[in-house]
Amino acid sequence: MAIKQVSAGSHHILTCADEYPQITPQWFDPQWWQEKGAVTGQAKGRGTTLFLDVDGEALVLRHYRRGGLPGKLLDDQYIFGGLETTRPFKELRLLSAMRDQGLNVPRPVAAHVQRSGLVYRGDLITAMIPESQDLHAVLCRQPLPEDKWFATGVAVARMHRAGVYHHDLNVRNVMIDSREEIWIIDFDRCDFRAGDKWKTRNVARFLRSLVKEKNKHAGFHWQQSDWNAFLEGLQSV
Repeated sequence: MAIKQVSAGSHHILTCADEYPQITPQWFDPQWWQEKGAVTGQAKGRGTTLFLDVDGEALVLRHYRRGGLPGKLLDDQYIFGGLETTRPFKELRLLSAMRDQGLNVPRPVAAHVQRSGLVYRGDLITAMIPESQDLHAVLCRQPLPEDKWFATGVAVARMHRAGVYHHDLNVRNVMIDSREEIWIIDFDRCDFRAGDKWKTRNVARFLRSLVKEKNKHAGFHWQQSDWNAFLEGLQSV
């Protein structure tokens, strides 16, 4: 996947979408999209993620924000140590490399960094996974068949085999689309790593998220046999 960089003043954009050669700093301004009537929805986490309709294609615009105590102090500001160390640039390059390996992750469109002295703010645009929902939403309604738990294990195993560490592998960052294919999302603070110990921690984190939701919601459709099917898929690759 070809990647190119464009800089204009304090704005630095990394793009790997040939169909959008006209990407400018305005693309990362939520108000600009609102005025164009292109915002189709939003989701709130640490910040606000906008869903966009750009010439008939569904895109996702995410602004990077800190969580926890640092978030209360610095909100969306990060220490600048070079463009290639910024969260948006690192996540776009990681997604691009994963897509090149055939992994089911969001297609990156563009990353944006706005530098101001020693700090920067950043954004990322990706293509939306069509007709998809996260496993949390699914499991709040109905059980997931064992073959899909097996497929989820395979998806995680393929990510690990590619050497990709996921910083926050949880039930909300695993998606299933209308064709029942499994996707993994949110690769902020993720990277390529050697060794195997971190893979066990990734899997343990995913299990904790499932147990947590099961304890919070009596109607959360997850049980031990589902986890066994996941582990079988994980060990099959």
